[in-house]
Amino acid sequence: MVLKGVENRLERIFDRTLARPFKNALQPIEIGTRIVREVDLTRRLSAHGAISANLIRVWLGPEDAQRFDGFQKVLVAELEETVRQHALVEGYVFVGPVSVEIFVDDDLKRGTVEVKAEFVGGESQPRLLVSDGRSFAIGDLPLIIGRSPDVEVVINDSNVSRQHAEVWRTAEGVAIRDLQSTNGTYVNGHRITAVSLSPRDDVTLGSLHFRIELA
Repeated sequence: MVLKGVENRLERIFDRTLARPFKNALQPIEIGTRIVREVDLTRRLSAHGAISANLIRVWLGPEDAQRFDGFQKVLVAELEETVRQHALVEGYVFVGPVSVEIFVDDDLKRGTVEVKAEFVGGESQPRLLVSDGRSFAIGDLPLIIGRSPDVEVVINDSNVSRQHAEVWRTAEGVAIRDLQSTNGTYVNGHRITAVSLSPRDDVTLGSLHFRIELA
């Protein structure tokens, strides 16, 4: 089911733009699937649960790399998000920010991809993950969630207030506060005023669900 989700995510991004140029060649979906498998194979166990590799290096042959010309940035961004979403589903945590790098190997034939996953420590960069596939970095300033087009995380839902809730970084991690919304903010099914969050907590605002990712 997870790999099917990876396919659907990559298809939405690349199906219209790359379907014809990539016919009978390496598909973005194949790269995403290979990365997911490598992440699973290299995961480590710790006292805090399973740890996922966060630096993913991908090698493509020159012919495949040329076909991706002009789409590298969007491909990298989507592959990074695939790693984050997969780790969230599996309950993995990271030791540093997620990064995907793509290289060219002149010895690789068309359709061949090699992946290496590594654990690289770094400064924590918490992210807010939305069930519709969006993600937002949680920086020094709070993220306001609501229906207003002026907030950082816009939700088009009549059950969500214009400024519904805010998420911010704390010394221990991430917290969420309800901004006196009409229909309330829920964490694991319970209506809250303000509470600290863990990666396993399910936050509900209107019809959308949110989780956080902590490095």
